Amino acid sequence: MERGEISFARVLALGTGYFGLVFAAGFALGALRVGLLQPHLGPDASRLLELPFMVAISFGAALLIMRRAGAAGRMDALTIGFLAFILLLLAEMLIGSWLFQLPYSALLTDAMTPIGFLNLLAQSLLIVFPVLVAGKERIRA
Repeated sequence: MERGEISFARVLALGTGYFGLVFAAGFALGALRVGLLQPHLGPDASRLLELPFMVAISFGAALLIMRRAGAAGRMDALTIGFLAFILLLLAEMLIGSWLFQLPYSALLTDAMTPIGFLNLLAQSLLIVFPVLVAGKERIRA
């Protein structure tokens, strides 16, 4: 392995951990949003209010995961972020299907709305945050 590369098993573990942190936070915030905010603000406004918190949590989770990764290269960081993003989309599809009886196409339909598009855009930041953090750590070293 070259300097800055980590094993594939470690990349998988870190990507899964990154997903787990963001998913757990999103699940908790989503429950609070639906229970406390949505009845008063409506679904779109409450999702919009939750969005910056999830972006900040995602960045914080990337910082934590990339610190655990150590000297990870940019490709490893990109793989970690991409894995977390794919796992997040799969989890949303499965939970939507199992808990709320939504068809899998509901995720795509939601992404075509303005709020849904912003949400998908924010979720896609999961891919780039580890790369940004890895680059920042490399500059610091």
